[in-house]
Amino acid sequence: MEITLRAFTMSDLIRVRALHIRSFAELAQADHSGEQIAGHLAYIASSAYEDEVKGAHLHLAETADGVLVGTAGWQEAGPGVARIRKVFISPARARQGLGRRLVAEMEQRAVDAGYERFTVRANINAVPLYAAMGYEETGRGSMDVGQGIALPVVFMEKLQATR
Repeated sequence: MEITLRAFTMSDLIRVRALHIRSFAELAQADHSGEQIAGHLAYIASSAYEDEVKGAHLHLAETADGVLVGTAGWQEAGPGVARIRKVFISPARARQGLGRRLVAEMEQRAVDAGYERFTVRANINAVPLYAAMGYEETGRGSMDVGQGIALPVVFMEKLQATR
């Protein structure tokens, strides 16, 4: 099935949120508690999340008939450093190479904009994807999603784009 990428527009926000909610709710179950999942889903519905999406150079992966199956973006994280952001894949398309394709595409777009290093704050369920793409762990921490709930995350970095 052919997938095309296009830039996010604000008219996509409802669909993006729906995909992010579905993706995290289904794909993160093995690594997160019910409370953590519920907290993150509430965060996705927040205005703070909308601001993050707007600043992430987000791109949408869609099927030929317009079904949204993935998202990924990047933003500046410092001089020469781009942070990969908002990589979410439809559960029906998970573990089929789409996440790898989207991350590689965002890395290339960042390279084209002059960035040569990449970072990610990976939810623990996504660490194997980034590790397979050459990212190395630089630390561990947590991501506050509000209401006293935090998700465990792994900070990772790599020096060149995957192709």
